Amino acid sequence: MNKSVDLKPAYAGMDAGNGKPGLRGIHHLALVTEDMKGTLDFYVRVLRMPLVHALTTASNVSSTHGKGAPPFRAIPHLFLDMGGDSLLAFFEYPKGGVGPADRDRVGAMQHVSFACGKKRFHETLERVKAAGVAIVGGPVKVIEPAIHSFYFFDPVNGTRLEIVADFDGDEHDLRLVRSVDQDEKTLREELAKVSDDPAWIDEMIATRSR
Repeated sequence: MNKSVDLKPAYAGMDAGNGKPGLRGIHHLALVTEDMKGTLDFYVRVLRMPLVHALTTASNVSSTHGKGAPPFRAIPHLFLDMGGDSLLAFFEYPKGGVGPADRDRVGAMQHVSFACGKKRFHETLERVKAAGVAIVGGPVKVIEPAIHSFYFFDPVNGTRLEIVADFDGDEHDLRLVRSVDQDEKTLREELAKVSDDPAWIDEMIATRSR
């Protein structure tokens, strides 16, 4: 493993903060589908994500969204409520307009993980099975002491999905960050596998939420 990745000077010396996140959380994840109807059927019916907003993107080429904006114009763009005051969005690209994604390439999204309470975890597991979708991993404890998850693929788009629950947590007060809090010794041991710079490790440890 490469432990000597050079940081850009512009941010290598910047203040890493005092343990308070600089952002609130995810507003939305934007994924791509070739079949919006099929996608909505799965996410709304099986995973019970309410549809909250629908629009058609601009028909003219605009620079307002910058580099990396969708390469197609006037396409459907829909938003689903995935809980926790966060949204899951889809663009519908023309069929055959692009190739399939490779989730294991650098910069790609390897999988999407959705959180819920223990009761809803088991309910969702049974709903996914009832929909004829194979469970490809779990249910299994993935993080001590009680974080459990299971994995499956979105049958319309092939996106790898995960459902996660803290079996020791409250059904409604999920407190996701707290549920994965880790002791400093273990955190230091894991960071040492990333970098052999003690000062850097100290700085990363100092930013952990309290």
